[in-house]
Amino acid sequence: MSDKIEILKQSSKEKSNSGNFGVHPVIFLVWLLIIASIMLFSGFISAYIVQRTDGLRNEAWLQFQLPIWFWISAGIAIVSSILMQRAYNAAKKDDIQLVPSLVFLAIITGIAFGVSQFLGWKDMTQRGLFVSNQEPEEISASFVYVISFVHLAHILIGLLLLGLTFFKSLKLKIHRKNLVFINISTTYWHFLGLLWICILLFLYFAR
Repeated sequence: MSDKIEILKQSSKEKSNSGNFGVHPVIFLVWLLIIASIMLFSGFISAYIVQRTDGLRNEAWLQFQLPIWFWISAGIAIVSSILMQRAYNAAKKDDIQLVPSLVFLAIITGIAFGVSQFLGWKDMTQRGLFVSNQEPEEISASFVYVISFVHLAHILIGLLLLGLTFFKSLKLKIHRKNLVFINISTTYWHFLGLLWICILLFLYFAR
């Protein structure tokens, strides 16, 4: 009898946490963040296209090679995303001893991504390309700085989520019956990796 009461309490708690629409509030907030991020970067891309069209028409648009470090960071993002997916799969299989190690490796590769971004910016400054453009045509470089910087800010949010996931996994709070937090962390991390690859391809082909 006591077991049945405990099950009913747990079921009631899960329903209250899921909200009226059956969606966990934290998952809902993360998807709101993803949608807002898509809208933000869509605005950046639209402004880039308009400025590029106008710049090419007036011969005031500088075309330059993207830093090799940006491409390296794309590879790092793929590796980091794979690590988080493996951590999520391990949690689903109740392999709770493996989860912290995989999440920790995802955090390390996320930090490596940030380092590669800084090295990319350093490469640009060494080529005389700065955030505040010295010449009108160098606004193309300014766009690259702003877009990559804002994306890196999103990476920092992702690292915060991964850090919380890591500490929860150390306390064995992430397992087959409690996947909400690692689910949102993995989803957001996948999104950031895919977003960077899309941004990079756009900047490469739209130079």
